[in-house]
Amino acid sequence: MFDAAGAGHTILVPNTELAAALFDAVERMHVEAGHDLWPTPQIRDFGSWLRERYGERQRLDASLPRVLSDLEERELWRAVIQGSAAGGEFLEPGGAARSARRARRALFEYGIPAASLAEYPTEETLALISWNRGFEARTRDLGCIASDQLLDATLPDSCNVVWIDSPIWRPVARRWLQRHASAMLSPAASRGPADARRVQAASLDAELAAIAEWARDGLRATPDFRAWICIPDLNLRRANVVDAFDAVLAPHRFSLTAPEAVAAYAVAGGIPLSRYPPVQAALDSLAAGAGSVSFEAFSSLLRSPQLQSAAADAAAAASLDLILRRRGPHEADLAEWIRIAESASRAKLSGPVAAIQRLSGFLRTIESVEGSHPFSRWASHWVGAFEAGPWAHRARWSSAEFQAAERFRELLATLATADASFGALTMVAAGRILARAARDTAFQPQTGIPPIWVTGQIMDPWLAYDGLWISGTSEDRWPPPLDPIPLLPIRLQREYGVVAASADGQMQLAEDLQRRWRLRASTNVFSCADRTEGRPAVFSPLVSAPLVPEDAAFATHPHWLLSAAGAPRLESCVDEAAPPFAAPERMRGVATLRAQSRCAFRGFAETRLAAETPERPVPGFNARERGDMLHHALEYIWSVLRSSAQLRATAADALGELVKEGALRAVARQCRRRDPGPRWRRREGPRMAALLRKWLGAELAREPFDVESLEEAVHTARYGGLEFDVRIDRIDRLRDGGRVLIDYKSGMAAADWRGERPDNPQLPVYAVLQPRDLVAVAYGRVNASECGFTAEAERSGIFKPRSAATALEGKPNFGALVALWSQRIERIAGEFAAGHAEVAPTPRACASCDLQSLCRVPAAFDDGEPHND
Repeated sequence: MFDAAGAGHTILVPNTELAAALFDAVERMHVEAGHDLWPTPQIRDFGSWLRERYGERQRLDASLPRVLSDLEERELWRAVIQGSAAGGEFLEPGGAARSARRARRALFEYGIPAASLAEYPTEETLALISWNRGFEARTRDLGCIASDQLLDATLPDSCNVVWIDSPIWRPVARRWLQRHASAMLSPAASRGPADARRVQAASLDAELAAIAEWARDGLRATPDFRAWICIPDLNLRRANVVDAFDAVLAPHRFSLTAPEAVAAYAVAGGIPLSRYPPVQAALDSLAAGAGSVSFEAFSSLLRSPQLQSAAADAAAAASLDLILRRRGPHEADLAEWIRIAESASRAKLSGPVAAIQRLSGFLRTIESVEGSHPFSRWASHWVGAFEAGPWAHRARWSSAEFQAAERFRELLATLATADASFGALTMVAAGRILARAARDTAFQPQTGIPPIWVTGQIMDPWLAYDGLWISGTSEDRWPPPLDPIPLLPIRLQREYGVVAASADGQMQLAEDLQRRWRLRASTNVFSCADRTEGRPAVFSPLVSAPLVPEDAAFATHPHWLLSAAGAPRLESCVDEAAPPFAAPERMRGVATLRAQSRCAFRGFAETRLAAETPERPVPGFNARERGDMLHHALEYIWSVLRSSAQLRATAADALGELVKEGALRAVARQCRRRDPGPRWRRREGPRMAALLRKWLGAELAREPFDVESLEEAVHTARYGGLEFDVRIDRIDRLRDGGRVLIDYKSGMAAADWRGERPDNPQLPVYAVLQPRDLVAVAYGRVNASECGFTAEAERSGIFKPRSAATALEGKPNFGALVALWSQRIERIAGEFAAGHAEVAPTPRACASCDLQSLCRVPAAFDDGEPHND
C-alpha cells in the first residue's frame, strides 16, 4: 500500500472509515521513515471516487446529466413518497424514504434486475416499484442521475487504480474492480501469533469499562500500542461508550478547569450535525424567525452560549429569563419577544442584554428578504444573518465547533446547487429542508487517527494492530442476526447473495471475519455481557478462545464507579446553622415563615438563597395569576356592596353587572403585567364571572356581616426581630360585634394552621395582628368544584346555620388561641432570624418542595413521621 501510494496510484476502499485509517497509516509510515515531504496519498472511498471521476467527465462534456447530491436524493425520495397514494399513511415519511432508497441502492449493488420485483407482487414490493418509477421520472425531469447509477457511467482507468481486498465490497463493485483495476492489495498480517481470549462481563457498562481498561493497560505497556475495537451496537450506546472511555483514557474531560487535550481514542461515525452548538444555535434562530415561538424555545435561545461573549452577558441573559418567566406570554413571534425583552430589561435590569441585541441584528437581517426564492438566495442570506446573531462570537469557537460550522456551510453550499430540484421556496419551507439535512448528516471533528479506534462496523480492519477487541459475541448476537433489506422480497435477496438476508450468509461472514481478525492482531479479545433481564450471557459457539477468569477480568463494575473507588476519603461535617439574618437581606413575609415552619432548611434556601423552581409561562393565565385576579375582583365587588344585607338587596341583573365589571377590571389589571393574548382575555372574563356568582351564593348562607376592611389595608408585622408588611384579604364585622378574618384560596384549602409546626401559619399571623374581638378565621374556598369556608371558629353558625364551633386546639376561647399562635410565630421567626437551617421536614412538607437536589431528602414521605438527613 505504501509503495502504491508513493507511485501515485489511487487506492480504492469500500467506505470512508477505512479510507481515513489507511490514509493515516501511510502518513505515519512517511513520518517514521524520516521523510520531510511526500505526495498526498490518493486513498479514496469508492463512492466519492466515482463522483470525482464523473465530475471530470462533466467538465469535458457539459451535456452529461448532473449527479444528485445525497441531500437532493433524500428530499426527492421524500417528495415522491409524500406524493404517492400511500404517502398519507406515514407519520414519518423520512423513514419510508430511507427504506426505499436503501432498497433501490441494493438493486444496483447486488445486480438485482428491477424487473424481477414484479414476480413478487406483495404490498411492499408494489409500493417500491411505484416509488422507484416516480423517483426515476423525477430525475429524468430534472436532467439528473442518482449516485447509484455512477458505476455504469464511469469510464475505466486501469493503469492508475488499485483496490484493497475486503469482505464488505458489494458484488457489482467487486466485479467492476476485478475487470478494470490494475491490482488488488492484500491486507497486512499481525506481528506475531494470534492470542485469543474471552471476557464475560456482569453488565453492558462493566463490559465497556473492561474494554477501556484493556486499552489503557496496552498504552501503558507499549508506547506505540494500537488497537481496533468493534462495538456493534455503537449507534445505540454511543454516549455510554464515550463516558466509559473518557473515565479511563481522558478523565480531564470531566473537569471544569483542566485544559482541553487530545484523547488517546476516537469513536467512529459521529453524531448528527444539528447537535453541535453553532449549528443548533443557527437552526434555532432560523426557526424562531419563521413563525410563532414558544417560551421554552425563546428561553433556550436567549441563554444559548453562542450569544454570550462573557460571563456577564450570560448572567444578564439568565436574569432576563427569570423576569420573562413571570411576565412573558406562552408564545409570540420573535419580534414580539424581542420587544417584551427590551421593555423588561429597561425596567428591571441595569442595562441592555447582549443576547437580545444580537437576536435583534439577526432578525433585521432575516426580515430584509421576503417571499419565495431559490435555495441559493436563502443560503447566502442566512449566512449573513448567522454572523450577525448566533455566530457573532465565532472567534471564540473551539476546533470542534469551528469544524462543525464549516461542515454546516458546506451543507448550505450543497443545497444552494440544487435550485433546479427545489425551485422557489418560502423561508419556512427552506428552513425545514435545512433542518432535516443537518439532522440526517453525521459529523465528527477531525483529530487524526488516535492509537485506539472504536467502530460500530463489523468488518475487516485491514491494517495490523497490536490488539483487537470485539464485543457482543454472545450466542444471540454472533453471527450477527438477520437484517434483510425492507421492501425487497427475502427470496430475491437470498438469490442474489445479500449477506444479511440469510443465516448461511451471516455464518460465512462471521467465520471469514474471525479468520481475518486472527491475522490482523497478535491479541484478539471477544466479550459479551449479561443483559438486564438477569440471564447470564452465553458465548457464541464460534468463539472458542480461553475464558479470562472472573478474578482476572479487567473490570467488574461500571465505569462511573471506577473513579469513585480511588477517590480520597471524605470527612463528614454536619452544618445546620446559617449566619444570623441581617440587613440588607430581605425576607418574603408570611411565605418565609411558612417555609421555615415546614422545614428550616427550606426557609433558609427559599428566602436567603433564592432557591426556587423557575416559573414557566403557560397558555392563558396560570394558577397564581388566576388567584390574583380573583382577589382583585372580590376586592372591587365588596368595595361596592360593603355588607351581606346589600348583597341580598341587590337585584340579580345589577349584581350580574357588578360581577361582570369586577371580572373585567381584574383581567385588565393582570394583562397590564402579563397579557396572554385576546383569546385568553375573552375566555377568562366569563369564567371568572360564573365563579364569582357561585361564591356570592355561598356568602348569602352566612350569618349577617359588614365588611370592615379590604386588601388595601397594609399591616406591619414584627416577630422574632423580623419586620415585614402583610395584606389581609378581608375582615368582617358580625352583628354581635365579633370580627371574622378571611383569606381567599382559589384551590383546595385545609385547616393547615394547627400544631407546633403548622404547614401554613398565614391565618395565625393575621390573627395576631388583628386580635381585637376576633371570633373566627377562615379560608374562603373560591373554586369551581366547591365554594365554602374552612374555619377556626369560637362559636357555631358563623358561616352556615349548622356550622359548628371548632376545638380551638384545646384553648377555652379565641383570645387564648391567638396567644398560643403568637408564641409559635415568635419561635418560628426567631429560629429563622438566628439562622436555623436544619433539614427536618414535617410529614407532608417534601411533597410540595422541589429542593431535594440541595437537601438530599427523597421527594415524598408517606409514613407520617418527620425525616432528617
